[in-house]
Amino acid sequence: MTKRRDPLSLEDAVFLTHAVLGDATIESVTGKSARLARAWSDPDDDGHNIPLFQALRLDRAMVARGETALILAAYRADLRKAAEFASGITDPVARLADAMAEMGDLATELRRARCPSGDGGRQITPEEARAVLHALSDLRGVLDALEQDVLAALPAPRPVGVAS
Repeated sequence: MTKRRDPLSLEDAVFLTHAVLGDATIESVTGKSARLARAWSDPDDDGHNIPLFQALRLDRAMVARGETALILAAYRADLRKAAEFASGITDPVARLADAMAEMGDLATELRRARCPSGDGGRQITPEEARAVLHALSDLRGVLDALEQDVLAALPAPRPVGVAS
């Protein structure tokens, strides 16, 4: 039975990365056993958290295969939630940097989807469309948050006095 993992969690990203790369590549890239890598994806096993340098190795292997860096995406989502929870409002320049990173992710997904040597050639497959739409949704969320940051930065309107 497959263990339930929260979407966009680090454990889910490691699990999906393992599914894409397979045991042999995981072992080659990390120098660790596939069994240990599976333990990194277990949300109930606090004793086997993935080391940052191993997460980077796995994401690099995904990028080298033309895939999305899933662990980075999970990490970004977690940091975005933490920043929004902490203040609700973020510096618009920092949010713009997030939007630019999301735009880069969207561009990567679109290029991958339209690549002549990809799964569907220049036609976008349903899986590729899902990846593009996911990246577009992430970008839209950051742009909406940027709009709120800018609106929050406006000075409060002064009350209008009425002559009696």
